[in-house]
Amino acid sequence: MKTSKFESLMDKFGVWIEQYLAPPLVRMGNQRHFAAIRAALIRTIPLIIVGSLPLILTNLPVASLAAAMAPHADKLNVLYTMTMNFMVLYLAISLGSELARMYEEQDPTIVSIVTVACYVITVAPVDLATGTLNVTGFSAKGMFTLFVVSIVVVEFMHFAYTHGIVIHLPKSVPAGIAQSFASLLPMAILLTFFWLLRVVIGFDLNAALNVIVSPLLSVSDTWYAAFICALLLQLLWFVGIHGGSFTVWGVMYPFLLTNIAENAEAAAAGKAMPHIITEPFFYSWTMIGGVGMTLVLCVIWFRSRSAHLREVARLSFLPGIFCVNEPVMFGVPIVLNPLMFLPFVFLTSLLGTMYGYILTALGWISPAFVQIPWTTPPLLQPYLSTGGDWRNVVAQAILIVLMFFIWYPFAKYYEKRCIAEETATEEEG
Repeated sequence: MKTSKFESLMDKFGVWIEQYLAPPLVRMGNQRHFAAIRAALIRTIPLIIVGSLPLILTNLPVASLAAAMAPHADKLNVLYTMTMNFMVLYLAISLGSELARMYEEQDPTIVSIVTVACYVITVAPVDLATGTLNVTGFSAKGMFTLFVVSIVVVEFMHFAYTHGIVIHLPKSVPAGIAQSFASLLPMAILLTFFWLLRVVIGFDLNAALNVIVSPLLSVSDTWYAAFICALLLQLLWFVGIHGGSFTVWGVMYPFLLTNIAENAEAAAAGKAMPHIITEPFFYSWTMIGGVGMTLVLCVIWFRSRSAHLREVARLSFLPGIFCVNEPVMFGVPIVLNPLMFLPFVFLTSLLGTMYGYILTALGWISPAFVQIPWTTPPLLQPYLSTGGDWRNVVAQAILIVLMFFIWYPFAKYYEKRCIAEETATEEEG
C-alpha cells in the first residue's frame, strides 16, 4: 500500500513528539524524588478507597436507604475521618520508605520513623497547656509540606552517612542495632532543626507552602488544566509512551488527591463540593475503557471481516471493560498509526474530558468525591465515585454512544485497508 501525504505528515509529527515532547517528560517522570513520591502515593490508594466507602453509605441516593443509615452516620464518619483526614500522616510512612530506597546505606523503616517525627513536629506541635494536637495538617492540606520535609530528611541522612556524621559501632554488633545507632546523630539534628523552625522561631512551613500552592490548586481545577492534561495523555500514548505516568498519575496526582479529599470533606459536612477535577473524573470522562475510549473499537470490530482486527477486538474486549487497553493500542496498532491520530488524540478522550467538565460546571452532573479503583468498569465508575448519582451514569452512557459514532468511520476505513492487505497477502501466498 502506498503511503499518502497525510500518513507521511503524521509519521513526521509522531517523530517530533518522540524527539522533543516526550524526552523532558520522561526525564521528569524518572527523576528520583518525583518517582518516589508517585510510588508512595500509589501505595496509599487502598487506604483512600477504604476511607471513601463510608461516604457512599452516608450519602445513599435512595431516600429510604439514606434514612435507614442516618442513625449510623456518626460511627461511619469516624472511619472516614481516621483514614481520609489522616491520609498524609500515613503517606509519610510510605514516602519515607520509598525515598530511603534511593540510597543503599539507608534503612527504610528508620527513615520512615524520622520522616513521620519531623513532619508531626512541623505541622502539629503539641499544645502542652491543653494536651492536644491540631491534626489539620494530617489531612491532604499537609501533602506538599510532607514532600518538602521528607526530601530534606532523606537527603540530610544521606549527607550524614556519606560524611561520617554517624556513630560507628564495632562490626561484631548486630546490623539492626548498628543501623539504629548510626541514625542517632542525623535524627537528632533533623528533629532539632524542625523543632527550632516550628516551635522556637515560630515559622509555620505548612501555612507558607499552602499560600504558595493554593494558586496551583486553583489552576489544577480549571478546564484548561484538564484540556492540557488530556492532550498530553493522548499525544504520549500515540507514540507508545504511558502518558498517564506523567499527567494523571504524575504531575497532576498530588493535586487530584487533594481535590478529592476536599470534596469528600465537603460531602461529609453536607456542603457543596469545591472541585471538578479529581482522579475519578478522568476515569469517568477521559479513560472509559482506557485512553482513547478504545472499548467501542472492540465492539465495532468484534465481528470484523478482517481476521486481525476481529482477533484483537475479541482478545481486548474483557480487559477493556476493566480499562486495560494495551492489547488494542499495540495490537491494532493505534500507536504511531497515522489513520488513528485524529480520532485518538482530538476526538475521543480530549472531547470526553471537556464534555465531563462542562456538564459538571453547569451542575447537570455531580463532582466525584469517592476514590475508586481505576479498573472499575464503565457506568459503575460514575455511579460509585459520585455516591450514586444516576445523572452521571446517563451522561457517561451518552458519551459512550457518541464515541461509537465518532470512532465508527475511522474504524471502518481502517478495516477496509486491513482486509485489502490480508487479501493481497493470501493471493501472494
